[in-house]
Amino acid sequence: MAAGKLSEIEACVLALVSVDGPATPYAIRNVFLTSPNPQWSGSAGTIYPLVERLKRRKLIRTKVFRRGKRRGNMILLTSAGSQAVRRWLSLPVPEWVAGVPPDPLRTRVRFLDVLNARQRRAFLQDAYQRMWAHVRTIQADCERKHGKGGFPYLMARGALLSIQSRCIFLKEAAEALGVGLRDGHLQK
Repeated sequence: MAAGKLSEIEACVLALVSVDGPATPYAIRNVFLTSPNPQWSGSAGTIYPLVERLKRRKLIRTKVFRRGKRRGNMILLTSAGSQAVRRWLSLPVPEWVAGVPPDPLRTRVRFLDVLNARQRRAFLQDAYQRMWAHVRTIQADCERKHGKGGFPYLMARGALLSIQSRCIFLKEAAEALGVGLRDGHLQK
């Protein structure tokens, strides 16, 4: 990462504080822990050091607050942090963002020839069933956010369309290999 550039997760944390307002590191962790996207790490080992890095770079500041006997830190954006969010969202969209995203599933399908027919069938069955479990989770997330509309719903809808397209891809790959998949289950 070049000096001054933000990683995606750093930028996302800044943007969360920008859009949702001040938050504790714990609240930010929960956003990532409850995200249907396994890419985001909400581990304490990711979020707390990230918050410290953003503080050192003067993109956020913390303010001590008390709730009863509990004491904590509230994260607030600095003006430099607000500018960093706007830079992150500015045009042009980088090629790595606009282009075909990395997809380890697609990569594995490319090399299924290494497996025998039974192993390929098992791989496809397992991958498809796991993806359908994600489809159901993301559909529920969409339904929760649909009534509220706005950008959180659009993000959830984008995730749903993305995972559905991966299901279609996997089904086409299975059909090309003579394995029928249907509704998250292998056809007998």
